[in-house]
Amino acid sequence: MSIIINPGSEVRKGSFKQAMENAKTNWLNHINKLFPEVVMSEEENYDNDGRWRFNFTHTVTGKTCILDIHGLTNEECSKLIFQPKVYWNGSSCSSPEPDDWAVGNYEWKYTYYKVDHADK
Repeated sequence: MSIIINPGSEVRKGSFKQAMENAKTNWLNHINKLFPEVVMSEEENYDNDGRWRFNFTHTVTGKTCILDIHGLTNEECSKLIFQPKVYWNGSSCSSPEPDDWAVGNYEWKYTYYKVDHADK
């Protein structure tokens, strides 16, 4: 008989406040650089594996993606043998992609524009 271990798949500690901070800092801020119209839910939704679920919704297309994330600080994570897994749309090895927000007749495109950073 073989035993398969999925390291980092269960996290039984942490806090909602830290989970929200992780979701905003590590996910929403990066998503908003390309997609400023994406918003994140802030209601507490705890799952059985020790993660909190946050919905990320594109306000134009209406498409929602799900992030399941732990509520541990970086310091707490550094003390673990295996880093706790974070799941984007059910996968522990994916990250937000432009196609995540495209539904129906919507397609994505990059737009370049010049930003004036001069102090006024």
